[in-house]
Amino acid sequence: MTLEVSISDKDLQQIKESVLKNHGLDLSYFKPAFLARRIHVRMKMLNMRNSSEYVNFLNSKPNEIGSLYDSLSINVTKFFRDKQVWQFFMQKVIPNLLEVIKPTDTIRIWSCGCASGEEPYSLAIMFNEALKNTDHKFKILATDINLNSLREARTGVYTNDNLKNLDTRLITKYFKKIENDKYQIIEKIKNLVSFNVGDITTFPATYLDVVFCRNLLIYYGKDAQDLIFKKFYTVLKQNRFLVLGMDETLWGHKLQNSFVPISAKDRIYQKKLPTETLSELITGQ
Repeated sequence: MTLEVSISDKDLQQIKESVLKNHGLDLSYFKPAFLARRIHVRMKMLNMRNSSEYVNFLNSKPNEIGSLYDSLSINVTKFFRDKQVWQFFMQKVIPNLLEVIKPTDTIRIWSCGCASGEEPYSLAIMFNEALKNTDHKFKILATDINLNSLREARTGVYTNDNLKNLDTRLITKYFKKIENDKYQIIEKIKNLVSFNVGDITTFPATYLDVVFCRNLLIYYGKDAQDLIFKKFYTVLKQNRFLVLGMDETLWGHKLQNSFVPISAKDRIYQKKLPTETLSELITGQ
């Protein structure tokens, strides 16, 4: 029999206040419906029927706050998810990016909400392929709020199912087989990615060339999204790039005119300058 649970607005507010006061984590950024669903998951796991019971449990068991916060990280991810986005970025964006970045400067990339590592490792593979005949170097910063996911990401072990979006050539080149159905990313690629615990709204990233924030903003409210877009605009260098998920957009937000859509259908944007932009160099978009 399914356990029915409920959560009141009052208890939801108490949970947000308790987490902020005791751990400095601001849950108000998340959409209320999403937050309530994740609390429901925790309540069901703990066999609790009402949110008042969960509030008391949360206040008496500090470790539960960590479990709740981890549950807010949704680990639905793939290597090269939405392949056409990656193809456009590699074929159209990276060549133009290299025109404005000196070989002596390291290309800095942020993967927000990296989950178990598929996105940042996809970025590392893509840039390694794109830059192999150049003197350019790059480094990837990957962040997530889920400690368990980050442990998996640092290990870099994946199954055949995880790798189904990858060409055989890339699997052979960038992974080593460790068991019948398990492959581990090679050390060269691992060393290009720095995994960190961090929330997108507060993590101190700076002076970036590329931000990948795909399928994460959909869990945040509009005001929080505006705050995040402002942060992206601040941390990105001039004429640099932001990539969102297929169900995310800058349209209707305060900073929508501060980014140029390089490929609107692929949700690839460029930080806008008052004069010319690199978008003029990419024809047909």
